Amino acid sequence: MLSPKQAYLKLKRQAKRLMLTGDVERYLQTLRALNELRMLQRRGLA
Repeated sequence: MLSPKQAYLKLKRQAKRLMLTGDVERYLQTLRALNELRMLQRRGLA
């Protein structure tokens, strides 16, 4: 299982790849997932 930091970095790399390939829909979904992960980390749930 990935640690919260590893999961965040993996999503961040994925978002960058999607942005570079121009896959806007999946890029935005990944950004939403990143934001949700950040929110959970701030609350101490992840």
